[in-house]
Amino acid sequence: MTARREYRAFLAAVACIAFPAFCGSAAAAVRLELKLDKGKIYYERSLIEQKITQDMMGQQQVINMTIGVGQKLDVLEVDGQGNMRIRYTYVWSRFKQIDPMTTVEYDSSQQTPPPGGAEGFAALIGQTYTMTISPKGKVLDVSGIEELAEAVRKKMPQGTDLSQGMNPLSSFLDKQTMQDMTENSLAVYPDKPVEQGDSWTDKRIIRQGMPMVAESKWTLQKRQAGVATIGATTSLKADPNGPPMDMQGMKMKIDLAGPQEGTIQMDEATGQIRSHRGRQNLKGQVKIGASAEGPFDMMAIPMTIETTFTVETGDKMWETKPQ
Repeated sequence: MTARREYRAFLAAVACIAFPAFCGSAAAAVRLELKLDKGKIYYERSLIEQKITQDMMGQQQVINMTIGVGQKLDVLEVDGQGNMRIRYTYVWSRFKQIDPMTTVEYDSSQQTPPPGGAEGFAALIGQTYTMTISPKGKVLDVSGIEELAEAVRKKMPQGTDLSQGMNPLSSFLDKQTMQDMTENSLAVYPDKPVEQGDSWTDKRIIRQGMPMVAESKWTLQKRQAGVATIGATTSLKADPNGPPMDMQGMKMKIDLAGPQEGTIQMDEATGQIRSHRGRQNLKGQVKIGASAEGPFDMMAIPMTIETTFTVETGDKMWETKPQ
């Protein structure tokens, strides 16, 4: 019996040499980084759905909001370090807001005139900007946002308030915010090869809308058919050093915190994120003050923000609605 077991073990070892994909080497460490070729074209679509609940003077208010954008990505150049210069062109937009006062709904694919409150999202279509992105998903350069913002503003109604925090469109018109949004989505790559079960972490300041401190952890959960499945968890809390937000002449200090979790499907060969789906739940309060220096003691508004998000990327224009 001992000789027979040893013989079977010998045959198994030979099989692994001949067909390594069926053996342990299939789980060997993989280097995950973004490697897009010059001349390639991709299409990216993102959809965010939020439910904002706040208590104003003893009355609960609920705001439901949906923001979606679709972009064509042209890889213009790739330098010797693998840094990619990519031109982004807006090809689709969607905006929906339901609050106690109004309902606004717009989808550019319906080819209808935008209602009041959605003109800016309609104006995004056809606008472009360029970013240079490293293999680790870091944004090295941004150009064209100022020109894009100016073109959009010309199509907005006179007197529209586009200050940060007051208009959901404002995030798409600010250079620093666009850089942060891109890095928050792309800078998920480990700094060394990883195996199934390995984790890596990062801590960064998010300046997109509300200044937040994000502590993230990613875990390589599975590898199958050239696709890596990565679990992502993030702990979010208000940045105590972040500047207050403007609100019609007053200042808002955000004090929200909560978890975010999601799942990433990544192409191992190119590092392209095929999909990223997740949810976020923030709770706390917004404090109102008369000046940026404080004190923020005029009013405290309890608030919760429940968010689900989906990002999908492929080499063809999508044909279905985001799920």
